[in-house]
Amino acid sequence: MRTLATLSKTEKGHGGAVSLLRIVRLAIAYSILIAFGAVSDVAAQNRESTHSFRFHDVTLSAALDSLLRWYSVPLMYLEKDVAEKNVTAECNSCTFEEALKQIIEGHGLTWKVIGEQVIVEKQAARLEIPTATLAGTVRDSLTGEWLVGVSVLLRATDADGSQTIHRWCSTNEFGFFSLRKIKPDGYTLVIRSVGYRTLNERIMVVPSSSSVRDIVLAEQNVTLPEITVEGRRSTLAASDGISRGVYIRATPSDANQYHLEGARIYNPNHYGGVLSTFNADALRDVQRLAGGVPPYYGGRIGGILDVTLREGTMEKLAGSAGIGSLGSHLMLEGPLAEQTTFLISGRRGYPDVLLPRNPAGKERSDLNSTEIMAKVSHHLGGNSRLFFSGYFGRDAFDNQTNEQTGRQLHNTLRWGNAAVNLRWISVVSPSLFVHASAVFTRYSFDVEQLLTRNALLERFPSSYRIEDIALRAHAEHFYDEFHTFRGGVDLVRHNMRGAISEFSTQLAPFTLNRVSSWELSIYLQDQWRLTPSVSAELGARATSFIGGQGTFSSVDPRFSLLVSLKNDLRLYTSLTSINQFVHPYRNSGIFLFYPTIFFYPSTDKIRPTTSLQVSFGIEKNFDESEYTIAGETYYRLTQKLHEFAFDTLTTKTFSDIALFGEGTTYGAELTLTKRAGDLSGSIRYSASWASNRFAELNGGEPFAPRFNRKHELYASLSYALDASWTVGAVCLLSSGESSSFDSYQSKALNSGAPNVQYERSIASDLNGGRFPGFQRLEFKLLHRFSWWSVPFQASLRLLNGYGLLDPFAFTPRDNPDNRLRWNATFDAPEILPLYPVVNVSVRF
Repeated sequence: MRTLATLSKTEKGHGGAVSLLRIVRLAIAYSILIAFGAVSDVAAQNRESTHSFRFHDVTLSAALDSLLRWYSVPLMYLEKDVAEKNVTAECNSCTFEEALKQIIEGHGLTWKVIGEQVIVEKQAARLEIPTATLAGTVRDSLTGEWLVGVSVLLRATDADGSQTIHRWCSTNEFGFFSLRKIKPDGYTLVIRSVGYRTLNERIMVVPSSSSVRDIVLAEQNVTLPEITVEGRRSTLAASDGISRGVYIRATPSDANQYHLEGARIYNPNHYGGVLSTFNADALRDVQRLAGGVPPYYGGRIGGILDVTLREGTMEKLAGSAGIGSLGSHLMLEGPLAEQTTFLISGRRGYPDVLLPRNPAGKERSDLNSTEIMAKVSHHLGGNSRLFFSGYFGRDAFDNQTNEQTGRQLHNTLRWGNAAVNLRWISVVSPSLFVHASAVFTRYSFDVEQLLTRNALLERFPSSYRIEDIALRAHAEHFYDEFHTFRGGVDLVRHNMRGAISEFSTQLAPFTLNRVSSWELSIYLQDQWRLTPSVSAELGARATSFIGGQGTFSSVDPRFSLLVSLKNDLRLYTSLTSINQFVHPYRNSGIFLFYPTIFFYPSTDKIRPTTSLQVSFGIEKNFDESEYTIAGETYYRLTQKLHEFAFDTLTTKTFSDIALFGEGTTYGAELTLTKRAGDLSGSIRYSASWASNRFAELNGGEPFAPRFNRKHELYASLSYALDASWTVGAVCLLSSGESSSFDSYQSKALNSGAPNVQYERSIASDLNGGRFPGFQRLEFKLLHRFSWWSVPFQASLRLLNGYGLLDPFAFTPRDNPDNRLRWNATFDAPEILPLYPVVNVSVRF
């Protein structure tokens, strides 16, 4: 090591001799200063003095020598530390410390002061302590099913013996979790979920370890009777509205997305509302999303209902069966081979057999429903699995109106869904989870309306079909404790065809002749943990829709923020943007009164619908999450909203009568939930205000949309009298707001024609969503017993008339216009009397 001064041009040319001479000079100078006791004072004064300089590609040693000349500060370094390093730096009126930082920055050097000596040296290499990854899957100890949304916590022990949460996460839809870059140490692993015994395990994290653990949780003896399960899965029950299915956030059921095992089911709703959308015995998990929709969902402006089937037990052949006055079901599950299981569920609904579906004086209507769901699961080895699932549902409805004048109207409807799905999932590494699927899904209906008068029979058939072939790939990378990245791609080919008569729509004929379109979507998301108590999800979904009559593209941003405060208090907010390219129709005709709906693609004439929704909520848990109270507000703006106008020019096509406007919806929701105990259930009140605006309707003034529930009160309660008897009740009260106009205004096709008002006399609501109030009341008595050591369950339900009585009265009319040759009125059932429904089921 040596002490350096600035070299003159002459000195630089003399090599080692000059260096020796410089050392001698400095030694003599420092000796004199020390002799006079002035080194400390002079050095301190010079370090505080300021100088300006500009170096451009100067050697680092020359720059350091310059500092010594300007500031007269003792400076030492090793030649090898600064060799072959150049400096480009600039500083105005800098002190010594500021100048030195500018010069050595970016060269892997640091400096320190020993006495009054400044020493420049290499930065010590940081010793990287190897970290570890803790990953695993969480399953039910009895059924082997993956558990979704389980809390996984890693607690560290502080010096005072108390424990704090070091890391945490929750399991994904396949029960997988991953905690990366954990410092080696001893921790307590805590895994907990409502209804299961909490797992507390002392573990030692070893450096560089990474493995995928298989963790099982045992059920806890808490009271979660069947009525409570129905309450948690209330979105599955179509009892929320007559033939209207699931309402999510003031949105009609046909605007929602329904997914079963990742396959899109276009229209799973049953007529009447007394049959649940899917057989609950076969379901593993139900996800209901009203706001904060992640980017891996897209295509519908409504909510999300994502349903997953159970896998089937590996233990032995088992199942359940039931028979009742509304329907019967059978479910079987068990092993097929050493690494393969199966589950199959069948259900037949016949609510028209034992109960009068029609009030006195009306013709009897016939109704039945068939549903089959199946799933085969195969363990490929390691952490990979293969699933093959299928769904088939078919509904049939017939009604007939006979008048004294001899006129008859006979409606026959058949609608259903079918889907098959091949899905592969794999834990590629403790930090990478992937799944891919190939899906085929189909929705179709056939309608035949027969109009008879004086032995003259007129037949008006309608049919429709949409078939999708979809390829999907999804990956989740658990990068570190702050970021989890999700991404994927969806490619869907839509194939539609249909021929719907104007008699059925009461507006215009609709025809699609094997119309094909492609929908390609790519999505990304970063789940970002900003602090231990604040996490955000930032993502986007980019979509290109390519059809024969138009090509469209969009980018939908998605954002959500969650703040977890002390005492189990959470705040959350979200922003969701969605573009809808395939649109459902339920605006007029028979589509107002039955679950039969059809879908049409975006074209140059019928533009995509866009929706932007923001929400803010707060949630508070009590008594270890046994009680939860939550409140949420939201606002949704919809552009290019579709409506269709009645016009006397019958030559117009379906696309010609399309109108485009905007809609706004805002409201608030308050929910109180009790998850366990003798008394369990939930109570929810929601209030919403919605309005639509179309330039051609209502003079351009806003009006209430067809699907509108301004006030809604829902309650589902269950009380366990003892281990054998349970009583429960379900109540749904809602009110709507009717439109303030009864006429349509539209422009004629021919140029220069004036605007014309057309009056229509329709006693019921135009879209069936605003009936005069809605009241659903149900009481249930459940008894569990054993017979020959086989568990049985018997139930008695008392239901009001909604869904049991056919409330629609059809009337044929004489009119030369086929669109106006019938109308329908709605007679709202009274909340009383209550009708008995019995059911007996067994598990084996």
